[in-house]
Amino acid sequence: MAQVGYIHPVDKVTGKLSKSDDVYFRMRNGKRYAVKMKNPRTEFSDKEKVLHARFGDLSKQASAIAKDPELAAPYMAGYEAQKETEGGKQSLYHYVLSQLTRK
Repeated sequence: MAQVGYIHPVDKVTGKLSKSDDVYFRMRNGKRYAVKMKNPRTEFSDKEKVLHARFGDLSKQASAIAKDPELAAPYMAGYEAQKETEGGKQSLYHYVLSQLTRK
């Protein structure tokens, strides 16, 4: 595993630099690392594909709800109540997504 240092203007680098890249950046214990993926998966089972598609649909639905005040109104009371608790969702999108995945 390689440790990567950065010059001052770069504040944060995470993930892969390109889709086909096999090196990604992550932060562990306050240090930034470049990690090479070994044997990344490229094929998924039919069940996994269905789960990925379902989560994508729920994500789009949650985004639409969070952007529209009328659609978000039923979720606002629960969102405001949990926002200040430990482990509470800090964005309306994440709160709505968590509620939709529970259904």
